[in-house]
Amino acid sequence: MRLIAFLPAVVIALVMALLTGMWQFALFAVLSAISGLITSVVLRQKRKEPDVDFSDQPVWIHPAAVAIGDKVLPRTGWFFREHLSDHFFNYFNQMTSAREVLEKANILAEHFYKAKLNGLLPFWAGMAENSDLEFDLVSNGPHALIVGATGSGKSEFLRLISCSLLAGISAKDLRLVLIDFKGGAALKPLVEHPSTLTLITDIDQSDHERFWLYLQGELKVRELELAKQQVASIVDAKNMPRLLALADELPAILASSPLALQTFEAIAARGRSLGVHLIATSQSLNGIPRSLLTNLPLRFALGITDPGDLIALMPTLRPSEINASRAIAITGGKAVGFDFPIIQALPDLGMPKVDPVASASWSEGLPANLDFNPDYLGLVEEPLSHSKYFVKWSEIAGSNVLVVGAVGSGKTSFCLLAARHFETVLDCPENTELENALVLGTNIACAISTSQVLPLSTQRKFEQIIYLRQSNLDQHLAAGLPRTQWNERLLPGRSWFRGRQMQLVMPERNPMENKQAHELEQLVR
Repeated sequence: MRLIAFLPAVVIALVMALLTGMWQFALFAVLSAISGLITSVVLRQKRKEPDVDFSDQPVWIHPAAVAIGDKVLPRTGWFFREHLSDHFFNYFNQMTSAREVLEKANILAEHFYKAKLNGLLPFWAGMAENSDLEFDLVSNGPHALIVGATGSGKSEFLRLISCSLLAGISAKDLRLVLIDFKGGAALKPLVEHPSTLTLITDIDQSDHERFWLYLQGELKVRELELAKQQVASIVDAKNMPRLLALADELPAILASSPLALQTFEAIAARGRSLGVHLIATSQSLNGIPRSLLTNLPLRFALGITDPGDLIALMPTLRPSEINASRAIAITGGKAVGFDFPIIQALPDLGMPKVDPVASASWSEGLPANLDFNPDYLGLVEEPLSHSKYFVKWSEIAGSNVLVVGAVGSGKTSFCLLAARHFETVLDCPENTELENALVLGTNIACAISTSQVLPLSTQRKFEQIIYLRQSNLDQHLAAGLPRTQWNERLLPGRSWFRGRQMQLVMPERNPMENKQAHELEQLVR
């Protein structure tokens, strides 16, 4: 502000005071000049202060001073810039919201955040403007996506939703499948819930390919059951619990196997009528195909979400509209800012499984040991149909059978049983011995080491080939077996037969047979 602008007013006031004798004019003019001078100093001081963004800096409040980040603020608000006032307003607003959420959470925690909403899969998500924010996954979903940067609380929010869902629905009416690709720490506590069927992680030794086929098979099994009951939807079906898949770190899961994307797309497209639901978390939308994203209508954005992701989640959404909240719920074309607590406990942990047979089928697959039966070769699993069936020796006894495996994979055990059904049984023979046996007769069962190379002409004389555990990944792939099913600690007798996994019946050997088998394996080694 230019001080020269006050000079005409001061001159006129002095002239009027001299002519009329009313010196109040001069006093008012001087006071105006002083006021203008003070205002000019204040504005100049504000202009000197750099325009720094403090939106991501913590606020420190002390009786002697107030600071944002490492900057101590003036003692009077006259020298506050507008963005500092807005920052303080948002800070105290968040403190108030957090206190309200904490008070509400303490009340709801006694009932594990059970929702008051009537629905098929209701859950409490948090507090939005002093009111409860509740959803029904069936009517508002049927699938949900949680997006937020690292540290924003995605896993905590996923556990909160799970806790509320489990508190609001009977364990017999819901089944949980857990997929945690952050090491399993986030969802591992839920393994002890009676509704949980299985948990897979990115660091365990489980057969992921089998899991994805089994999850796809769940859709097929449910379709057949609905057709059997002559109904079109699970709503009209009897004795069919809903299945909820919880997936932490969706892009990492999708990148782990092509079957993962196929399975999730199938769930997203067909899950509503079949009663199969998906709730997934992700740091961003990168790595999530649009074909999958469009079928995840219930969405939550947590913490500082990338503006591009916010626009993709809801084109009309503006971060400034809900910047005082910890999270945003997006559904039905509307966005609601809300806050949520961190849960301390989950309901019904440690109770007996509602369906222990199904839990074992999902988690274990083929058993490690089979009751000995001389008529059975092994047990085969068909994940897509959730079925298992025995293969009898009579199905292969009329042909030549070749078994290929590493040391300790079960070759000798196979030969001990094969002697009951085959005319000639060879355990790790030389190529010449094997070729002579093939020339002299048929009905031959032969076991060889993975390191032994057979001529192609010899291999073609075997109508059936059983692959046990191979010595290394290269030999596993050379045998035409899936990379995802390689496991160097595969159980003895676990094999692949006609493109399916099979567990061989392993006979109990007496000490002499164990000694002979050990000597033979040492020679092969």
